[in-house]
Amino acid sequence: MSLLAPLGLLLGLLAIPLLGLYFLKIRRRRVTVPSLLLWEELVRAERLARPFDRFRRNILLWLQLLLLLLVTLAFARPAIFGTGSTGRSVVLVIDTSASMAATDENPTRLGRAVRMARSEVDSLGPSDEATIVLAGPRAEVAAPFSRDLPSLRSALDGIEVAQSRAHLREGVQLALSLARSRPDSEVLVYSDGGHDSLADLPTGEIPVAWKKVGSAAGNAGILAIDLRASPASELDRQLFVTVQRFGDSDAEATVQVFLEDKLVGLRNATLGDKAESLVFELPSATAGTLRVELDADDDHLPLDDRAYAIVEPVRKRRVALVGGDRLTHKVLSKDPRVDLSRIKPADLDRDQLDKLDAVIIAEPVSTDLTGVSVAYLRPDAGGPATLGESVRSPEVLGWRRTHPLMRFVNMEGAVISRSQTVDDRGGLVPIVDSTSGPLLLAGERGSARIVQVTFDPLKSDLPLRVAWPVLVLNTVGWLTERQAGVEHGHVVSAGDPWLRRVPEDITAEQ
Repeated sequence: MSLLAPLGLLLGLLAIPLLGLYFLKIRRRRVTVPSLLLWEELVRAERLARPFDRFRRNILLWLQLLLLLLVTLAFARPAIFGTGSTGRSVVLVIDTSASMAATDENPTRLGRAVRMARSEVDSLGPSDEATIVLAGPRAEVAAPFSRDLPSLRSALDGIEVAQSRAHLREGVQLALSLARSRPDSEVLVYSDGGHDSLADLPTGEIPVAWKKVGSAAGNAGILAIDLRASPASELDRQLFVTVQRFGDSDAEATVQVFLEDKLVGLRNATLGDKAESLVFELPSATAGTLRVELDADDDHLPLDDRAYAIVEPVRKRRVALVGGDRLTHKVLSKDPRVDLSRIKPADLDRDQLDKLDAVIIAEPVSTDLTGVSVAYLRPDAGGPATLGESVRSPEVLGWRRTHPLMRFVNMEGAVISRSQTVDDRGGLVPIVDSTSGPLLLAGERGSARIVQVTFDPLKSDLPLRVAWPVLVLNTVGWLTERQAGVEHGHVVSAGDPWLRRVPEDITAEQ
């Protein structure tokens, strides 16, 4: 035993004045007695007046000395140093990824992991402590270091599966960081896999134990869905559903497509170890929320059996034709996708442009067309490209067959009277090449799309071919596909945030 504040013993010096008070000499009085019979009483009083006799028989003095001793010891702070253990610290890491919802464990892999972690909590001693880390979409502490077993059990009971992939590495890194703050610590990781990829994670002297849950169970899931315009008609849409079976054997599956709560498509398929795409035709009137559901044999993970797509209605594209010949006007007016208006060059103003999805220019205009999707069908109609000298009888060398403008368009053997060379392409990409340079260019500027023709179609044989009306229709479709809602939509993976800018005129209630 030692004293943490030995100077506190100086307080014991107060015992000296305390004892001195009891040793003060008693002042005697002269007393005259009439008889010796009272002498014995006087002798007894004299004996009591002896200092040491008074000291031995005074209980109050002993109590005061005892109290002073206790106060002195308290100020001196006696302490006993030992080598006892402070207990161990356990960091429990729980994997909450979507795969932990597999039902090959009872009731799920996560349920099995929670039971195993709960058993570890129940085995903690009075001086042991534990903390719980969740390895989900982000690593977080579900319960800080605590010796309160009921609170730890409550935290375990509140763990749920995240419908996304988990960041197990970040979870283990957080656990190691917490473990380093304790002298005797260890990390226990409850997961259905992934620890092989963490072999390079530096753990230092902290022991890490992997507690595997689950087995190699079969699973069938929806890998992706994609909504596209139909190649037969841009008024219609096609839904592509990609599914796959993961396991040692094939499985029979049914894929159902619901529009809101109405069944609009059903396909049966035998799923193997290779991805398979199923196509569902959707009519133009389709609008709302599509729900795709997969039902397969021996499927132990239900979370990847459902996917959603938001389908916007296909509306007609508002297109203006400035000038132009009767053939071009007739082709556009007969297109069911197009709400066509014919405008004279002098009547075109900015207010009209803000209401249009695209403009087809066949005569020169003076209005600023910045930010508008435009097709210039003649070289003298303007456009961003800088055109040079005129060249007679250019021959078509080739064209980009995969570009949407050239779908079903055959330019082979086209006879063109004259075209103009391009000195500055203005950021546009050649689509049709010839011996004199590009005959057709296209590209994007900001949110607008541009199509530039470097020859006069009326001075060629294209109006006599099927290629010209098809090219005009393709041009309108490519210029307006964003506004029509048929462009590939934004894909959001499960568990990822979906950020959208809310217009200023939208209220909180809306």
